[in-house]
Amino acid sequence: MINSYIGSIMNMTVDVYSQQNSQTNSGAISRSWVYDKTIDCKIEPLKSTISSHGEAKDFKTNNQNMYFENVELKIKCAVQLSKRNRITAVKSSDGQLAYTEIDKYNNPAMIFEVISLHAVLDPLGKINFYEGLLRRVQVQDNDTSFN
Repeated sequence: MINSYIGSIMNMTVDVYSQQNSQTNSGAISRSWVYDKTIDCKIEPLKSTISSHGEAKDFKTNNQNMYFENVELKIKCAVQLSKRNRITAVKSSDGQLAYTEIDKYNNPAMIFEVISLHAVLDPLGKINFYEGLLRRVQVQDNDTSFN
């Protein structure tokens, strides 16, 4: 259980999606992302850069340089997350989306993957909260089955 001070700092919310695997008739494993819950948290930006795939070439458009946005965030929350979770809809204390895809129609919320998570302990050895690293997923999708 988090104390009231830590709880007051976690004035933002995120939606957590969990990975679910299923098997198709052909035997292939299909992965989908299903909404799990909304949690209180604190988000802090760490890094935002533009990266390229270098020598990657898109033969359909004959585009030599394919760029993507690399966004990393620090999350503090009372819930233990796993690498089988995806995070989206990062909202400020007044309910506004904080991270959106500005180059897509209707500016949908960015989707993040959990890179790491660890417990932060108080002086008595009890868990205060969890702190972790989130990274923007390269393939952003509005659908409930994220890639």
